Amino acid sequence: MFEDLAVHSRIVVTGPQRSGTRIAARMIAKDTKHRFVDEHEFDVRNEERWREILRGEQIVVQAPCMLKEVVDKPPPGTFIVLMRRDLTKIHASEHRIGWDRMPDGNVLELEKFGLAWGDSAGTKYDYWESHEKMAPFLELEYESLRKHPLFIADHRRRNFSALQTSNARLRPLMRPARILGRRLQRLLPLSDRIH
Repeated sequence: MFEDLAVHSRIVVTGPQRSGTRIAARMIAKDTKHRFVDEHEFDVRNEERWREILRGEQIVVQAPCMLKEVVDKPPPGTFIVLMRRDLTKIHASEHRIGWDRMPDGNVLELEKFGLAWGDSAGTKYDYWESHEKMAPFLELEYESLRKHPLFIADHRRRNFSALQTSNARLRPLMRPARILGRRLQRLLPLSDRIH
């Protein structure tokens, strides 16, 4: 389905969180035989590390947090894929995984745009639409992914975690954060520990 994108050595898949950036990047990587790079490889928001990764070749980088960066100053030689998904479906997906109840995610996304509150998904689409693109790009509709063999029907994804894209058991990408949290917890005086 995405074999034609193999002519691009560096592909960034961006868009709002919950718009399908991870599964689309996996699909593109599979079809182009490029290496898939998950956003956790650059700590989600580490722009310096993200740009360093994009010096590589034959890669597809999932980067929802880097939409503003690919619009304002895209890394050289980068092809951009913007994921398009209906805002009501993005919001429903945020609610399903509890992202809408974790204030830091939305707040951190909005800070990049100089906002203290609002809808980060809508803000990202507005920003994309109102700025000239300085790199070649493709807008990809989430619904078109249904044709790909890696796509899993909605009813079979109801219990998927936020990072899950297949029925295979998910390696816990979040475990280091939990371990670090426990280590930090041990450093606190007993009276300040959260139980």
